[in-house]
This record gives sequence, structure tokens and C-alpha cells, in this order.
Amino acid sequence: MSGPNRRPAIPVILLTGYLGAGKTSLLNHLLRHPDARIGVIVNDFGDLNIDAGLVVGQVDEPLSISGGCVCCLTDDSELEDALVAMTNPKLRLDAIIVEASGFAEPLTLARMITRMGHHRFHLGGVIDVVDATMYFDTVDTSHLPPLRFAATTLVLVNKLDQVPAVDRDATVEAVRARVHERNPRVIVIGTRHARLDPTLIFDPGAGERGPRRGDSGVGEEPNQPELPIRELLRQAYAEAAADEIGDDETDAETMPHRHAQSVTVTGTGPADADAVMDFVEDLPSGVYRVKGTVLVPMGTGQRSFVVQAVGPNVYVAEAARPASKAPSSHAGAGDGSEADSVLVVIGEDFDAEAAEAALTAALNGDAAATVPESSRRGDRSERLLHHVRLHT
Repeated sequence: MSGPNRRPAIPVILLTGYLGAGKTSLLNHLLRHPDARIGVIVNDFGDLNIDAGLVVGQVDEPLSISGGCVCCLTDDSELEDALVAMTNPKLRLDAIIVEASGFAEPLTLARMITRMGHHRFHLGGVIDVVDATMYFDTVDTSHLPPLRFAATTLVLVNKLDQVPAVDRDATVEAVRARVHERNPRVIVIGTRHARLDPTLIFDPGAGERGPRRGDSGVGEEPNQPELPIRELLRQAYAEAAADEIGDDETDAETMPHRHAQSVTVTGTGPADADAVMDFVEDLPSGVYRVKGTVLVPMGTGQRSFVVQAVGPNVYVAEAARPASKAPSSHAGAGDGSEADSVLVVIGEDFDAEAAEAALTAALNGDAAATVPESSRRGDRSERLLHHVRLHT
């Protein structure tokens, strides 16, 4: 369980896809986000070819990147050591991305990461990048789609700018139908130049908001100096964002990404743990990620838990401190009231009203008062506690 000074577990995101589909483009795009600090683990620098302008340092040790660090491993036996090293609070990483093509199969790798985590890191999703221009030349429709899609949580149908405009929607739908033969819960999104809103998959700047000097339990360390390139990236990103308004075709080269959709729901009083788990264990169509903190009845008292869900992957840990207080915005809340539970729903083209209604009902109302005395010994929180134990 999380102690009072432990940094929140870091999401580990697996990146898969054939050579040339756009994995490098996606990584470089994420690394250029002005607020992101990302750890990257690769099997072969030559295959990945991360933008040299984003990498500084020595090749024989973890490299410093403008927004994080990178390790190069020869096989997956070194993976756990690298992941643990990247959870060092001094690095203040928001996420760790593992370029998975040179390691074990993504399904096996996903299981390994879940088993290794121990509340230091957790599986934050499996992203597969598909080349829209090559997909139908390589796919064998006489067999089931590749097994890796069983673990995949997000598919990017990339290079849509190279597909005739009249065929783009049909291309995305065809890939979606094919992927769903293996895993109907995968979200499929069309992209150009692999530009994806980072907030869809992790929280840029979360590491900067983590434990500070004296909070990490490893002594007081000075903040890492900000590299000059980060200011240049921040400026370039801001200029690209300013160019978003205009013709879709002319902005294809300049806009940083299509923005993800999000809804924030707050609650007062203890939440209904069963209702919360009903939502996160079976996310509505279009919802990719849920994050937040919930206060639930536990025995004769109440406890707060961090809840994260990405596709079918659910991570729960005891909160390091009581649920974050935030202005409550749910119906019926008086002005100035504070929230005991906060959940943020993130995705693409989902029913925001339905998601908000479901979570408003789950997070609000006195859940403790509705639970029979005979059931107040954690039974209704057993599903939540099950996920805590999975990572212990």
C-alpha cells in the first residue's frame, strides 16, 4: 500500500506496431510536449531512431531527455530493474514508455509488468500503431488478427494524411472491425503523423507535482535544471496550438494533436465502492481512461483510494492521504462545498452525459447510510481491495 510519502505509481505504456508504422513519430511527439517527463525503454536505438535533438548524455547509462530519460536493454530480463530505476522520485517521470517490439509478446509483457509493479508502477495501456497505407497489403484475413490485440487498449491508424480523403473513415472502420474480431474493447483512433493528445494516455506534468524535496525518503535533492531545449519545445508547441484554427488540411502539419474528451465528476460523503468498480471494470464505449481518488466506507470508518483504469486494466492503491479536496460541481452541491471523491473520465467520442450521470450517482449520497450494519466490514469494498492486492 502507498505510504504517506510514496510517489504515486507511474503508468507503464507499451508501444507496439510494425517498423515504419509511426512508433517513432508518436514517441517524438510525446517527448516534445512542454510539460511531459517520460521514461523510455527500448530494445534497439537503431530501430527506433528517437529524435537526436531530444536526447543528451552517455549511451552506456540512462540517458537524459529534454522531458525524461531512456534506457536501452538487450532483453526483457533487465526490464524490471530498468522500470524500478525509473521510479526514482528524483526523475519525476509522468510515464514510462516501453517500445515492445524487441521484447516478449505484448500480452506476456503486460502480465509481467502487472506482476512486477508492487505499487511502484502499473500497466498504463498497450498502444499499437498501424500504418493505414500498408495495412491491407499485409493483413491475412483468413486468420484471426494478431494475438497482441488481446492485450491492446488503443490502436492508432496512422498516416491517414497519405490516404485519399474519401477513404479515410472507411479505412479506420475496417481496421476497427478487424481488431475487434480479437478484442472488442479496443479503442481505434485515426491519426496523422501519430499526433495523439498525451492526456488521453497519461498526465503531463504529474511528475512535477509529485513529492518534492524531503518528501521522497531519499534525502533532499536539488531540482534537475531545466534544459534549454524544453523552453524551445514549449514555444513551438504553443505556436502549433495557436495554428489549430483553420482549414483541416492546411493545419495537418502544424497542429499538435486532436484534443481528447474529458469529464470530471466529484462527490461528497463516502462513495458506493461497488458502483465505482462497476464503472471502471467495464468502461463505456469511447472511454479510454479513468483516474482519481474515491472515499469509501471501510469497516466502521472510511478510507481513500487512488483509482486508475485504462481499457480493461484497473489499478487501485490506498491513497497516501485523504481524498483530494476540490470544488464540488455535482447537482445539488452548495457553493463553496468540497469534494471527498474526484474521478476524471477521458476518451474519444463517448457519451459524456451518461458517464457523468453514472459516476455522480456512484460518488454522491451517503453510501455508508445505505449499507446494512452486517455488511459494513469491507464486503462491499472487496472488489476494490482485490485490485489493491493484485499489485502488492
